[in-house]
Order: sequence, then C-alpha cells, then structure tokens
Amino acid sequence: MEPLTMPTNHLNLRRGAALVCAIGALALPAVRALADDASTEADAFPTYESYIKVSGQAPSITGDAAAFATRTGAPATGSAGIEDLYYTKDVSDNSTVTIDGHALGGTDDYLASFKLDNDKLGTFDTGYSRFRTFYDGIGGFFPLADQFERWSTEDLHVDRSSFWVNLKLAMPDKPVLTISFRDDIRDGMKDSSEWSPIVNPNAVIVGGKLVGTAAPSNTPYIAPTVMNIDEHHDTLNVELTANAGNTTETLKGTLNTIDNIDGHSYVKYPNSTVTADPHVTVQDDLESRRTTNIRVTNLTETKFNDQLAFDTGLSYSQLASANGGEWITPTYSSTANAVYNADTAAAIFGGSHVYDYTANASLDYTPTADWLASVAYRQEYDVNSSAGGFLNTSLTSTAKTISAANTITKDELTYSHFDEHIGTPEVSLQYRGIQNLDLYASFDDRVNKAGQHWINPYAAITTTGLGAPVLAGAPSSSVFFQDGNQDNENIKFGANWNALGTLTIRAEVYRKDDENKYIGSDAIVGTGSYGTFFANDYTFTGAKISVILKPLPGVSFSTRYQPESGMMAVTANATAGGNGNEVTSGRVRTQMISETANWTPTRNIYLQGNVNLVYSYIQTAYPVVVVSTTTNIPTPIQNANNNYIAGSGICGFVVDKKTDLQLKFTWTQANDYNPQIALGGQAYGSGFTEQSETAGLKHLFNNRLQGELRVGYLRRTDATTGGFTNYRGPLAYASITYSL
Repeated sequence: MEPLTMPTNHLNLRRGAALVCAIGALALPAVRALADDASTEADAFPTYESYIKVSGQAPSITGDAAAFATRTGAPATGSAGIEDLYYTKDVSDNSTVTIDGHALGGTDDYLASFKLDNDKLGTFDTGYSRFRTFYDGIGGFFPLADQFERWSTEDLHVDRSSFWVNLKLAMPDKPVLTISFRDDIRDGMKDSSEWSPIVNPNAVIVGGKLVGTAAPSNTPYIAPTVMNIDEHHDTLNVELTANAGNTTETLKGTLNTIDNIDGHSYVKYPNSTVTADPHVTVQDDLESRRTTNIRVTNLTETKFNDQLAFDTGLSYSQLASANGGEWITPTYSSTANAVYNADTAAAIFGGSHVYDYTANASLDYTPTADWLASVAYRQEYDVNSSAGGFLNTSLTSTAKTISAANTITKDELTYSHFDEHIGTPEVSLQYRGIQNLDLYASFDDRVNKAGQHWINPYAAITTTGLGAPVLAGAPSSSVFFQDGNQDNENIKFGANWNALGTLTIRAEVYRKDDENKYIGSDAIVGTGSYGTFFANDYTFTGAKISVILKPLPGVSFSTRYQPESGMMAVTANATAGGNGNEVTSGRVRTQMISETANWTPTRNIYLQGNVNLVYSYIQTAYPVVVVSTTTNIPTPIQNANNNYIAGSGICGFVVDKKTDLQLKFTWTQANDYNPQIALGGQAYGSGFTEQSETAGLKHLFNNRLQGELRVGYLRRTDATTGGFTNYRGPLAYASITYSL
C-alpha cells in the first residue's frame, strides 16, 4: 500500500479558516448588541410567489480565460440578464397558469416554459431551454522540455437545447392518459481525451530527419484533439394508468429516434520540421448514427392487504440503427516523398438490430409492523445482430507518385451476433423492532449466460490500381465463437440508530463480486477462438459510516467515512480445455473522510466549516514492468492516484432586520502529478490548487424589492499544464429581485 500523501501547503486551509472565524468573532459583539436592542426577533426575508430577478456577473481574470470558463461555467467576459422569472396566477376556480423562465447573455442560458393546471381535467405544459457548457481546447504538457500544446481555438463550447410539450388528462375516477414529446439537441466543439502525436521536443533533428532516439519516444501523444458534435434525440411517450380495486396497471409506449454526426479534428505532429512526420490537419473518426427504438412496457401493482403486495412488469424493445462516416488519416510516403490521404475507413456502412424481452416480479411481505421482506426476480433475453464494412486505401510499397494506379483499395467486411440470457434474483429484509434502531440487508445476483459470434474486418475484395478485383473469404483467424458467463453479486448490511435525539449513527458494509468468463468453442475447429479461455473479475469490499452529533443547542457535527478496497484480476489460457492462472491486474484502495461543523451562537449569526479528504489509488504495473524474461525497466505508467483535500467555511450575520452578510471561502488541492514519469511515458495525475474568498450582502429595500451583492477573488494553479492554464482575479455579482 502506498503511503498517504498530504498536500504540502495545507497551512493555507488553516489560515483561511482562522481568518473566517476571526472575522466572525470580531463581528459577534456588535451582532449581539443589535440583537439585545431589538424587542422582537429579526425579520426574515419574504418569499415572493411571483417575481423577476435581474443579475450580472463581471470577472476580471488574469491568465487562461478558457480554463476559467471551463471551471466556473461562465465566460471571462461576464454575463447578465434575467436570472429568474416566475409568475403564477389562478385564472379560474379550478385552473392555474404558471410561467417560468430566464435569459442570461454570455452564458447563453435560456428558459421559457408555460404550464396550465386544471383540477378536473389535468395539466398541459410546454417549453424551451438552452444552456452552454465551456471547454478548454488543450492537449498535454511535456515537462522535460517545458512545452505545452493548445488547439488553435482554445475557447470551445457545446450548446444543449430542449423543446418539450406534455399533456396529461387526469379526470376524477377515470384512467390517466399522458402524452409527451421531447426534442434534445447537442451541438458544438469540445476537447477530447484522445490525444494526437507530436514529435518529441527533445529529439535531435538534422536535415529533416531524427538523429538517434529521445526519451521517452519520438512521438509523445499530448497534442490536443477536438470533438465536433451534432446530435439530435427525439422521444415520444404515451402512457395510460388505470385503477381496478386494489390493482394499478400502467401501459406505456416509447419511441426514441437518434440522429448523430460526430467526428474528431486534430493536428498531427504540430510544428514539426521532420520530413517523415509532417505537420498535417486530420479530420478523423467522422461517424453518423441513426437509430430508432420502440419500447412497450406494462406494469401491474396489486396490494392484497396491509401485509402483502405483488408487482409485475413486462417489456419489449426493438432497436434498429444505421451507421456511416469515414476515417481519413494523412500519411507520409517516403518513396513518393509526399503526403496522401489514406482512407483508414472510408464509405463506412453498417446496421444493427436489437430485440430485448424483459419480465420481472416482486413480492413485498410485512407480517408485522416490525418486519418488511421483499423478494424479486428479473429475467431478460436480448439478441443483437450487426453487419457492415468500409473501404481501406493505401499506396503500393514501390509507389513513386500519388496516383490511382498506385493505390490499393480493400473492401473490409465485418459481422457480429450476440445473445444474452440474464437472470437477476433480489432479496431484501428490514427489521424495526428495536427502539430507535433500523436493521436492513439485501442481496442480488446478476447471472448472464451469453453466446458471441463475430468476424473481425477482413478484405473481401482487394483491388490494386486499375487491376482486376481479387475476391477472398474470411480467414479462419478472423472468425470467433465464444460463450460468456458473467456473474455479478452484491450484498450489503446496514443499520440506522437514533440515540436520544442528539446522536444518529448510520453504518453499512457491502461487497461487490463480479466475474466475467469467456470461453472459446472447442467444437468450431480452425477458428480464431478455438479452445481459448479468458476471464476478468474484481472484488470490492467497503463500508459507509456517518455520525451526526448535536451536543448542544445550535451546535452539530456531521462525520462521514467511506473506506473501500479491492482487487482486479485477469485469467487467460490459449490451450484447449485450459482454465488458465489468475493474475492480479490491479489493487484498489479508497478512503473518503469528511467533516461538517455547524454553530449558531445566537439567532443572528451562524458558522459552518467543511473538510473533505479523499485518498484513492489503483495500483497496476507500479513499480516495475517486465518487458522480457531478463530485463526490467522503470515503469512508463504510474498508479492511478486520485488523492485530494478540500475545505470550505461560511460565516453568516444578520446585520439588522433588512440586511444579511455572508463570508465564505473554499480551498481544494491535489498533489498526484509526477513529472518524472515523463522520462518513460505520459505524466498523468492531477496537481492543482484552487481557492476562492467571497463576501456577500443581501438587503431588503421594501416588501417587494430586495438586492444582493457579492464580491470575491478566485485563483487556480495547475502543475499538470506547467502553469499555462493558471488564472486569478476578482469577481463581482449583483442582482435585484422584484415581486410581481
């Protein structure tokens, strides 16, 4: 187990907390004096039934504006507009109209909705919403050369919009009919986790050629890639619910359609001066997908008496999809001394059909007021068949020019078929017979018996230049038959104890045990899966513990602790009938600790402090990797660390009957970044510090008008990008709320 590493500058957290508490202590005598002078309790801010709130936010950021927008969800140029508009009115004795909306420029956040409620008929509502998510078009940082890679346009964003209309007919003592339609759109550009190659900045280049080798390699993969998104999703639902005695039955039909066109863009070998690795722009992984899914569901709920209830469900789903697109990768030919567009996968075509049948039943039994038992079973069967292909092009090995005569075209075909039989029993038990104590336990086991058959892409037709096509069938090494046996078990025990009203303890222990086996069919001689065996599994054991303590009036402590540990393993054997030997592939250890303290010394002041500590890692190949039977090298990968600490503090004051003051700070830090790994691979892991201090004032001008002002200072430093995405600066926010 690796040692728990704490942030080196955790004194910042102490200093921030001390500052907030000191301010609260200085203000305390004045607040108490105000409270003593007041003959009645301080007035609360009114809650408006209908209102409009206008606000604006104005940052003044120094540093990376795109990183600020990504972290805060708002552009560095600021935003302003109608933050909230809510209006409700009774238009008759039985009908109410509600209008809700907002419009914020800068963040492109809009909402307009209309709802009509009628007690005797039902409801109708329709609306449109849109909001923007900001992304930073950056790649990676190469610490050995202090080089940072950016996309040419670093400020990226994706807009998400929705239009909906719902109609619900709910007349007294009649079946309830609901019809709804929703159209969702996602459009824009965002950064992708798929990085593209660059030439090692430390490589020695003479005359456009690499000289020798450079660590870690001549082509680190840290250049940014951008995902181009154009996605549409429509959903139509029709639902009918009826009651007959003690039984409620719901019949629901859903139609889903998806029309997506997504792709990646990146610059391969940016700023390269190497002849063999030229600077080229790539439009890669352009894919279209059109999907239609029909689903019919029937649910029946029957309550026989106070002790016994029985529920059943049946569903049928049918999905059909069609795919298209192309993958084009510019490639350098040394013999032709030129770059040409190699169609890694052009003219992609394909389609798939999925049929799914599901049935489930559950029985709830309450023999006494202290016991509750539930038994359920779910059975699912689905079939997935797909087929498709694409064109692959390359140059002949002796090509001196880029021409059709020197091009090799291959028609690559593929096919797959999967079927699954999934059974899931579930059992849960709860006991409440001990005063102030609840005990519970549950177990479920998902067992999947699956069969798989697929053919890896193979060249069915090969054409060289203007020559005659050459036909070929699928080679046996591309044909696979495999049986799958997946077993996923979950079990947990827990208790909730409320002691004397001042102490509440909740505790739960759990275990997750998953095993996935895939066995090649011995009956199909000569195929690529003949006799092979492969399995992967993991086992996690953990606990969730929370304690709420209220030792004094106005004082409370909330403590949460969640440890988890486990192991992942793989097993493989290419010999017919062999079971293989299990090899540990990873060890997982996580501990999450958090503490929240609340103190209200008087009715006019409150204080809150929070601390969260997370220690989480996955140990894989660390500290060495065996690359041959005789040689070990320093690992090119490191453990997946996700250790961080976060803290926050709030002081709130009632200055007078019409004014509230709040002081707040936040602080988060992670020290998981190890740039030394760059000598043998990518230096993954987070290393950052993020802080903010805010002061807010809220004032009631009169019974219909109130205002709010907040000023703060933000700062973020990021070691994983070499400091190139750091930012800092003040931020101001102001709003006016008026009762309509």
